[in-house]
Amino acid sequence: MTPVQLNNLINIKCRTNDTTFTQANKIVLINAFKDEIVSKIVERNSGYFLVPTTFDLVADQRQYALPDDLLNRIQKVEIKFVATDDRQEATYLKDYLSSEAEAEIIKSFTNEEDRFAYVIRRRAIIILSGTIIDITDGVRLWYHAYPANIDDLALTTAIENDPTTTTFGFPRQFHELLARRVTIDYKGSQPKPIPLAPKELSYENDLTVQLDAIARIDNSGEIIGKMPTRAEFYDDGHNL
Repeated sequence: MTPVQLNNLINIKCRTNDTTFTQANKIVLINAFKDEIVSKIVERNSGYFLVPTTFDLVADQRQYALPDDLLNRIQKVEIKFVATDDRQEATYLKDYLSSEAEAEIIKSFTNEEDRFAYVIRRRAIIILSGTIIDITDGVRLWYHAYPANIDDLALTTAIENDPTTTTFGFPRQFHELLARRVTIDYKGSQPKPIPLAPKELSYENDLTVQLDAIARIDNSGEIIGKMPTRAEFYDDGHNL
């Protein structure tokens, strides 16, 4: 579905046009409910909206801000403390309650593999390691990112397409549900609320159905038992 088609679908469901329900007002609701839906998607399938980003290590700096488009969770943090080394995965600590004095941190942690960690506080990661020096792209953060906002309802590019290699589109199977969610809010916000259609009343159930459908994206992980061949059965005397 394109932004043009999404706009038309909302107008059909709401029985409006771009004068009675302006595109500017639609965009506000579309992006708010897009974010609401995608936050539920990553709860069902951790492979959605996962993107890596790198940033520099700065000498003697332990705290680094998380991206503004962070969606709910981090997948992993990889760090290298020497420019020519490969990054190694840092251990996540739920919290760090010991002294945060630099001398005390480097007593407990080193820059060797499996000996450094990080904690998350106030939308930032704090690296617990040996001494930190300047390293270009020293950290690679794998995190779930919000899909790009839909900012122009006159565009004809499908909204499920990824705008760039580091941003995501909005999954196709949720397009009608997004339009329906906007419709529900529009109808409920009128001075005299408009009764919802049966399809709108079933929104939560239909959303759950789609969330269940994307919970597993690759069926090759299934383990399917196979009966052994006749030759593989033990000799019970009937093979004579």
